[in-house]
Amino acid sequence: MLEMTYQILFLGSPLLPAAIAHGLCVKYDWLKWLKRPLDFGRRFKGQKIFGDHKTWRAPVIYVVFCPLGTMFQTWLQGRGDLPPWLSLVDYEADGFIVGVLLGLGMAAGELPNSFLKRQLEVEPGKRKKGLLGIAFFLFDQVDLAIGIWVFLFLLMRPSWVLVAWSFLLTMVLHVAVSTVGYFLGMRETIV
Repeated sequence: MLEMTYQILFLGSPLLPAAIAHGLCVKYDWLKWLKRPLDFGRRFKGQKIFGDHKTWRAPVIYVVFCPLGTMFQTWLQGRGDLPPWLSLVDYEADGFIVGVLLGLGMAAGELPNSFLKRQLEVEPGKRKKGLLGIAFFLFDQVDLAIGIWVFLFLLMRPSWVLVAWSFLLTMVLHVAVSTVGYFLGMRETIV
């Protein structure tokens, strides 16, 4: 499991600079011209599809910064600085596309959850109580991993054990990163 943990962390490491870049853009209101709703303000059954808080800024940042991260991984692999067991993909052959897929998955993974919350009239940043609230909390923690694996499946076929372990790691890391973001003033809530 330790080797698999390192593999997942290495595969997902480009997400961290993308998340930091997005957090800084939110905190300092950079790239205002991208603060346009992904759903173009359209509605489904009277509710906004994703809401005004899901803007073009996040997907653009993710799709730019994740490939920058995989370019660094490609450089490390090309230099021979990585143990052969660490990389789940061949970065020299597919590094850029892996970065794009990570960024797209990161952005798309959040959308089903936002759609469901808007349909159930849960305000952005707010929580439901009871079992539905617990379900949304859990989904909030792993939605990006689901989105990422959907996109990465176009390139690779991971084992179900690797995917399941990545969900558990994502849950723990998402809570930790969100907590740090909260204390740095980049988020309004801890999780």
